[in-house]
Amino acid sequence: MACARATCAQIIVAAAVSLVAPGTAQAWGRVGHEVVAAIAEERLRPEARALVQELLGEGRLSDPEIALWADQHRDETTRPWHYVNIPFGASGYDPERDCRRGACAVAVIERAAARLAAGGDRRERLDALRWLVHLVGDLHQPLHAGDGWDHGGSRLRARLGNRREPTNLHHVWDTEVVQALAGGREPPALARALAAAVDAKEAGSWAADLRPAAWAEASSQEARAVYGELGITPREQGIVALPKDYPGAQRRRVALALSQAGVRLAALLDRVAGSR
Repeated sequence: MACARATCAQIIVAAAVSLVAPGTAQAWGRVGHEVVAAIAEERLRPEARALVQELLGEGRLSDPEIALWADQHRDETTRPWHYVNIPFGASGYDPERDCRRGACAVAVIERAAARLAAGGDRRERLDALRWLVHLVGDLHQPLHAGDGWDHGGSRLRARLGNRREPTNLHHVWDTEVVQALAGGREPPALARALAAAVDAKEAGSWAADLRPAAWAEASSQEARAVYGELGITPREQGIVALPKDYPGAQRRRVALALSQAGVRLAALLDRVAGSR
């Protein structure tokens, strides 16, 4: 898919962009994004590995300046690129309704992949790679494909167990559920453990459909399940009480999402490298 000059220019974030404001929703946080990137990097085929080395040299996809770069370079234009809002009552993703003017994770992943495959300016391709690594992870976080009414859970106040101060549901999913899965392990160790649990048949089924829209729809279904299990909707008022063991109870769901994101990121980079 070719991208127009104006569209491609949007993929490049200016050097003077503002840093992430406190409280801004960040899918998965540091650990999750580094895990997704680490899983992907170990699965790359030679062509994709050469492409990554061409852009990063001795660097790795899981390095913070790659995996976390997009969260550190947000502005008013790029903030909507990290998610897609699909109404819970909808039958699926509708770009005219859910991604106006191409400002959502689905469209930006497509544009970044096209830019990376097109060759040319190294800085533009490096930024495209950074967006791909980060947004594939974002799109597999269920609340980044939620209804949008409560801004992906960031406006839904939640109290975990008997903690005095409430947080919000998005923070719980950004950080708490991944920490519960990690159990004190650093991202490389967690990535190795998750990767070892994925068999070839399973990975093949996950990588069979590399359409970001399909990933968004699956994440939207998970978001509906998250809210449904809590017996609430995105329009909930007040503070939602979460059981103390809520993060631990999400381990299987989080492990699946991170593993799928890593496998699909690798497959997407393989396809990009093969199309050059």
